Amino acid sequence: MNRITVYILIALFIGGCAIRDVGRPVLKYTISDGAHIKTNIKTRKILKISQLNAPYNLLGNKIWYKRDSFAINSYLYSNWNEDFPSIVEHDIANSLYKSGLFKTVYERNSIILADLSLEGEIINAVQNVNKDGASVTFEVRLYLIDIKSSRLIASKDFLYHKRCESIDAIGAVKAYNRIIKIFNKEVVSWLETSVKEN
Repeated sequence: MNRITVYILIALFIGGCAIRDVGRPVLKYTISDGAHIKTNIKTRKILKISQLNAPYNLLGNKIWYKRDSFAINSYLYSNWNEDFPSIVEHDIANSLYKSGLFKTVYERNSIILADLSLEGEIINAVQNVNKDGASVTFEVRLYLIDIKSSRLIASKDFLYHKRCESIDAIGAVKAYNRIIKIFNKEVVSWLETSVKEN
């Protein structure tokens, strides 16, 4: 009788331990500038923002880090709220729309005919971690194209490095937010100059 009781208690204990572990929740982050960037000129042109290309690892919603220039890993319990290129596209579109530089700005899913297309690729977006701390590297190449003539009007590389306040996903997200504020201002300024010259 005692053996049966012991087996039942062991089974309940093991079963209870297995059920109790519910896991840690995954935290979702986004990037948002929200700044209103003024421009000196207003055009009657319509701009369409095409899908940003990116390396395979950036097409998902993982937040990536690299330790001491070795293999790239992602944070287990921290993700972007959608795929990273889409977050950057939405933020560029929002900044350009608010700037008033173009008659209007549409994102890739729109079927409305546009005069210009903003295309590009994210080359690098990673948090670099080493013994001195962490920093985020963000590199994007953009192309402004006249849709009617398929002519390249201008292209530009944008490269940023920002220190992280902490060596974790929150530190990376804060650094990305600081970078995006600068990036959006420089994109609007570059497009203003490019449109003025053409």
